[in-house]
Amino acid sequence: MKKILYSVLGLVLFVVVAFAVLGVQSRDVSAPGMTDMQLAGCGEKPNCVTSMADTENAAYILPFTVESRSEDAIWSRLIESIGAQDGVLNTNAPPYLAATFTSKLFGFVDDFECVIDQDLGVIHVRAGARVGHSDFNVNRERVERIRELLDQ
Repeated sequence: MKKILYSVLGLVLFVVVAFAVLGVQSRDVSAPGMTDMQLAGCGEKPNCVTSMADTENAAYILPFTVESRSEDAIWSRLIESIGAQDGVLNTNAPPYLAATFTSKLFGFVDDFECVIDQDLGVIHVRAGARVGHSDFNVNRERVERIRELLDQ
């Protein structure tokens, strides 16, 4: 019985340490950024969403609509919405914005990036985990919460 208990405790300790190490590693990476007005893709892992993916791709999410609001007004509202979700603004250089979100447990860092496409009247978004395989839809839910705040 003691062997089983020690084995379970050892496994739990291993998992906790592994997650803590991944959390630290996620702080040493930076946002993918943008190239030629395009946000980086998401790759194959289910830990990222982007409005620049093909609509059939599991990583696809709708872009934010700009509607008739001025770019300055929508940009200010976007920054407020990020702050309301405890995000930290890292780059504010219209038409590009980058922010990070850090999980309370283990300190995993996720990136949130967007770029305004005035021709299409949208703000393209990308939100993804820096490390790990799955984010359990945290980034998709974060983008949808920011969308709701923008639409208020």
